[in-house]
Amino acid sequence: MVKGWDQARLAGSLAGIGIAGCLTVLHYDRAVPFACPASGAVNCKRVLTSPQSVWLGVPLALWGVLWFVVAAILAGASLAQRSLKEPGWLRQAGLGWSLIGAAAVVGFVYMEVAIVHAICMWCSVVHGLVIGLFVLQVVTDAARAG
Repeated sequence: MVKGWDQARLAGSLAGIGIAGCLTVLHYDRAVPFACPASGAVNCKRVLTSPQSVWLGVPLALWGVLWFVVAAILAGASLAQRSLKEPGWLRQAGLGWSLIGAAAVVGFVYMEVAIVHAICMWCSVVHGLVIGLFVLQVVTDAARAG
């Protein structure tokens, strides 16, 4: 059962790489049409082109790709363990990394709602994946401990 949770973490990470990669392209290439409403409260274009969409000169979407790559590596490393008991450092790294992602999501949602005054539906999918991966990490750790 634990390996199934690891597989789900890997699959979620790969899906996140794909979606965050598309959002990165949308950030850089304004000629690509947004597959999201462009007016009202749901407005991907407003979110992805806002000043808040960049941190340290790098689009948040690209930071998302990097986060999901590390999450995939950690999930793959857990999956590669021959026994159900993985090294403590790997469990701690997975939990810490997923906690960082979940905390970042809280900040991103706040920025979307309170500062940009728009929600990006594709960003919300990414946020859901990050929170889901956090939950999967906790469930996987609990299954390994029990």
